[in-house]
Amino acid sequence: MKNVLLTVVLMLFCAFAFGQAKYHFTIDLLHVADDKISVELIPPALKKNEVVYNLPKIVPGTYSEDDFGRYIENFEALDKNGQPLPVEQMSTNSWKVRKAKKLGKIRYKVNDTFDDFGDNKKVFEPCGSNIQRDTNYLLNNHCFAGYFDGMKQIPFQLRVIHPDNIYGSTALDDVDVSATSDLFEAENYNRLVDSPLMYGVADTATIMIGNSAVLISVYSPNKVVSAAFLAGKIDKLLQAQGAYLGGVLPVKKYAFLVYLNDKGGVSGAQGALEHSYSSVYFMPEGNDDNTVQFFMDVAAHEFFHILTPLNIHSEEIHYFDFNTPKMSKHLWLYEGTTEYHAHLVQEKYGLTTKEDFLQVLQQKITTSRQRYIDTLPFTVMSANCLDTYANQYGNVYQKGALIAMCLDIKLLQLSAGKYGILNLIADLSKKYGKDQPFKDEALFAEIGKLTYPEIRIFLEKYVAGSQALPLEEILALVGVNFSPLVQDSTFTLGRISFELGTDQRQRISNLSNMNAFGKAMGYQVNDIILSLNGTEITASNLDAAILDLYKTAKVGEPMQMVVLRKNAAGVEEKVSLSAPMVKVPRKRVNVLEFDANADAEQLALRDSWLLEKK
Repeated sequence: MKNVLLTVVLMLFCAFAFGQAKYHFTIDLLHVADDKISVELIPPALKKNEVVYNLPKIVPGTYSEDDFGRYIENFEALDKNGQPLPVEQMSTNSWKVRKAKKLGKIRYKVNDTFDDFGDNKKVFEPCGSNIQRDTNYLLNNHCFAGYFDGMKQIPFQLRVIHPDNIYGSTALDDVDVSATSDLFEAENYNRLVDSPLMYGVADTATIMIGNSAVLISVYSPNKVVSAAFLAGKIDKLLQAQGAYLGGVLPVKKYAFLVYLNDKGGVSGAQGALEHSYSSVYFMPEGNDDNTVQFFMDVAAHEFFHILTPLNIHSEEIHYFDFNTPKMSKHLWLYEGTTEYHAHLVQEKYGLTTKEDFLQVLQQKITTSRQRYIDTLPFTVMSANCLDTYANQYGNVYQKGALIAMCLDIKLLQLSAGKYGILNLIADLSKKYGKDQPFKDEALFAEIGKLTYPEIRIFLEKYVAGSQALPLEEILALVGVNFSPLVQDSTFTLGRISFELGTDQRQRISNLSNMNAFGKAMGYQVNDIILSLNGTEITASNLDAAILDLYKTAKVGEPMQMVVLRKNAAGVEEKVSLSAPMVKVPRKRVNVLEFDANADAEQLALRDSWLLEKK
């Protein structure tokens, strides 16, 4: 009787496993060979005799066609008895399975993108996959798990089998208590793709921002940087971002997954890829000030994506087509406002100065106008950023942030300093939220209803239209002077170039543009800089030392630089270089400066813009 009962229970369990509307993926990290991972899928119930299984061509946030199906090998479909079913590969990313009603499982192996040094187009590392057995596994789920046509909106279950000394970092919750198996649930394919994982020997730290836990997980091949080190550096920034958002974050858990490299990557790039609840970083392995500041700036941007597009996004994003996507018109909202928040928060909470903030805006104006088409309507560029205007996409971080700045100041002006762009983001989040997308064509009208008719007119004229942003007019409202061209003079080190060598020493690398002062100093290529006017030069402080020098320098006073230079015998020896300091003419474009004669109304609006709200 017991055997009969056990048989019935097992039959019911199998029927449930094969019949429920859920994908069951298993990734095996125990049996990894040749940098390939085995993936197995027990599919949801299928009602058609033929189905098409897909891996993405493109994923949100990258705006590049990567064709993740090209990393799949040995694809096979088996019936519930383990017998092969007919499979036809229809394209790089799609496989047709016949007799699909009998389908019991799909199996295949996945190559990693980090080792793809061939002639194929390269995958940006934060969007790719790394497979280093027993060392590091970066698992962007779109590299490993696919979906059937018309079946992206049902639940996905992902099980990762791993050695007991390997820990998985992710914003997903592990619902399995096993030390060698993790089980994750996602409500649909979009959420699965939006939830990367990184496995390795645990090096993590957690920061509490209000009631939200922020995980920092680091892979540093030479143990140069630890999670605790980065946590210590970023804590003040994250606390500031939490305060900027009112003390309550729209997520309960967030994960920074940081892969540090000591050899460079196949894409030749570094940076990060944002997700709603996490972000993935690919950066050089270093703990110098420049590397840390780069991480801080990028992390500040990526973290603010918990606002957009998590809680505010269009139908194009909500129902994202991973193989033939239609792009939203509103990259100014997703990337532009996020970039703007990332820099404004650092100024508001004392991490940078207001003058530094103006310098950031000044550089964005210059970059936007010199590298991109200023008359191209931003909505048109956004909708066509995959093809026609792919080379204009970078403007989302330049002009996109400037659009957000203009909106912020304009909203503050119309509301007497009480309502800015962050308030607008909050109201849009309440109206829509992560489960209700907006219609692309209707967004400007909705913003007009939530705020002021003037704001809708601004968006239609300067974002959907071809007119240049009225920067001079907008900045004047907060007592900032905008000068398209300024001719003056400045101190110089001689128009020489520097580079940081592999020995972490600053050296003079190029003298081809050297001016008269540089010639008077007597520089030589490969001089290693030891000190500048008495300040010892390290791997990370050269720029700061130069700025400090310029602040106190006077024409005619001597500047002294001590360098290491090889003599005729090839032996390094100290050489002292010196010459009287001079100023040289220069031209500056798009100069922003605070107006010393700003009136009370301008100053009050400036305070609303730049000061922390108490």
